[in-house]
Amino acid sequence: MNDRFSEESLKLAVAVDKLIKLDFENSMDFFDHYLKLTRCCKKSLEAEIVVAKSCLLKKNANFDLTDMVELITPSVYPNLFKYLQLAITIPISSATCERSFSAMRRVKTWLRTTMEQTRFSSLSVLHIERDLSNNINVEDIVNVFAEKERRILLK
Repeated sequence: MNDRFSEESLKLAVAVDKLIKLDFENSMDFFDHYLKLTRCCKKSLEAEIVVAKSCLLKKNANFDLTDMVELITPSVYPNLFKYLQLAITIPISSATCERSFSAMRRVKTWLRTTMEQTRFSSLSVLHIERDLSNNINVEDIVNVFAEKERRILLK
């Protein structure tokens, strides 16, 4: 983990994990990072977390994200809802997304602009997930490919 992610990304990942457990003090890195975006008051957020955590603990001592979704609504816990929404939608690192777009540029060059979307998607997945190719039997893939009709009939 230390080799793959920066120190800031690791801090945010830990803070998101603590937020899911409704641990206000140990989630401060995440709150501080998105404070300007959310425009939330820390005191209000802390109060919402305390109330939500006590309600969840009364309901289930080992609460999880599903329990939180049922309880935490934007009308009752507006600040906490914003941060939970951020936590589950914003990736800690965008490197995977950036790699995917770079791979798509390599796959769809100006020479291959006539390929259909399904073929482009399949080639992109093959290129992006090429590290997994050690587990693939190439003979089986060639046989499946050879069985399909690949010509487009002109009318």
